[in-house]
Amino acid sequence: MIDINDVIKEVSKRTGIDIETVSAICKHPFVMTVEYMKDESEYKDILFNGLFKFKLKKRYRQDKTKPYKVQ
Repeated sequence: MIDINDVIKEVSKRTGIDIETVSAICKHPFVMTVEYMKDESEYKDILFNGLFKFKLKKRYRQDKTKPYKVQ
């Protein structure tokens, strides 16, 4: 299975751009997604165009401040 670090190394090698810059660019959408999902005032789904969609569970769509209960 391909790993994000493998992708970063390959892109860095092909483009000649340093690994830290490529890493920041590759990971940026995921870092922003985490921040967006943690924002208690946002209830919209997150779509990565052409890839996949993160959807909030129904219980969080109404109130994100509710604690998660493991059953």
